[in-house]
Amino acid sequence: MRETIAAVKHGRYSPKCCFPALLSLLLLLILIASPVYASKPRLLVLTDIGNEPDDAQSLVRLLVYSNEFDIEGIVATTSNWLQNRVLPEMIRERIEAYGQVRENLLKHASGYPPAAGLLAKVKSGRPEFGLGGVGEGKDTEASEWIIRTVDLPDPRPLWITVWGGAVDLAQALSKVRRTRTPEQLRAFIDKLRVYTISDQDNTGPWMRREFPELFYICSIHAYSRYATATWAGISGDRWYEFRGPDFSLVSNDWLDRNVRENHGPLGKLYPRTEYIMEGDTPSFLYLIPNGLGISERPEWGSWGGRYEPVYPGARHYADTVDGVIGADGLRYVSNHATVWRWREAYQNDFAARMDWTVTAERAKANHRPVAILNAVEGLEPIYINARPGQQVELSAEGSSDPDGDTIAFQWFQYREAGGRGSPEILLDGARTAKVTFTAPRVRAPAEVHVVLSVSDDGQPRLYAYRRAVITIYPE
Repeated sequence: MRETIAAVKHGRYSPKCCFPALLSLLLLLILIASPVYASKPRLLVLTDIGNEPDDAQSLVRLLVYSNEFDIEGIVATTSNWLQNRVLPEMIRERIEAYGQVRENLLKHASGYPPAAGLLAKVKSGRPEFGLGGVGEGKDTEASEWIIRTVDLPDPRPLWITVWGGAVDLAQALSKVRRTRTPEQLRAFIDKLRVYTISDQDNTGPWMRREFPELFYICSIHAYSRYATATWAGISGDRWYEFRGPDFSLVSNDWLDRNVRENHGPLGKLYPRTEYIMEGDTPSFLYLIPNGLGISERPEWGSWGGRYEPVYPGARHYADTVDGVIGADGLRYVSNHATVWRWREAYQNDFAARMDWTVTAERAKANHRPVAILNAVEGLEPIYINARPGQQVELSAEGSSDPDGDTIAFQWFQYREAGGRGSPEILLDGARTAKVTFTAPRVRAPAEVHVVLSVSDDGQPRLYAYRRAVITIYPE
């Protein structure tokens, strides 16, 4: 890229030799000029759909959030529980139903992709389990599609969310390592980001061992011990017998009222829960640009949970814990809590979007409020430096609701996101538009994360977020 810029600047640019790099440069300039576009992640999904109902459920939710992503592919894969077949027809069925409600969705938000474009990106993975399907001569349309998609001249990373087995991703990496130089392999890996819902075949441990520089988020636990995984916080409290969240928000009764019944052709394809609701959904909740999470910082937390490096500087991220007050008023410290602490927000948001699918009049549905932090619009965090004893003021003035609903404010310190050594602070005015705190004394530079939550009083209540990162330096 640097060489291309220099060539253009000094008149040495040759279209024949430099076109791919120049195209990448132009895309980068477009992204810089368009913050909204720049915030849209590129996403490719691997799903063992048909293994149990939860993948089909997650796909319905993904489709009503498809305006938030550039979906580059949806791949039907195998897994430990679906070892010798793939079911792309189930993906197509839900995309076709999405096509029937897309016109309504566009009344409420822009950017919903045409169903035909999504159908063209449905691919079949290898109907073979794990590393048995990896090696020379075992390429599939899915593994080739992954390589082609990574190679596109787009400066944004490609997020691959793995809902089942990862054999086709492993095959793509295996082929690139076998057929390209070490430098080209490194460039390929640098463009990848992986969030996998546990290891559902034996390719996950192999990829983490063989490609330690690969950005990889995964709950790591004993074989099939899914009850211990972070993502189980999405809805697993009854099935996996942990306490803290409000289960009524993920029950079949709630899903009947808010998703299945009277919610059109897409709602009808949302199956009843047999084990847990949408175990794969945290992988893309993590990426939704709502002002809370930053995709390159798993340790900062988001609707998809919070993860930390397995050792300092590592590119592999594993489970960590948050301390959260549960629905019963008691405090719980667990990895599950990094997901379930946001349950009301992510379920209400889903319910609102399912309402959009059957509501042609914008005024008859609810839409997320807009959070403004210290007069700065957008979704990015703001960064502040402070010294001990300094008064730090944060303001949500200018925040609004597109439907004219009354909005409420809640500020809180996300202490775990600040890392070890993050001091506790006392927020004055935590339920008002302005909040202040006095920076405490520290022995070394310390990070404090303050999150602004703005909610409306619509039906259902919806939430928007902003984050302030304050670095306190010693005197």
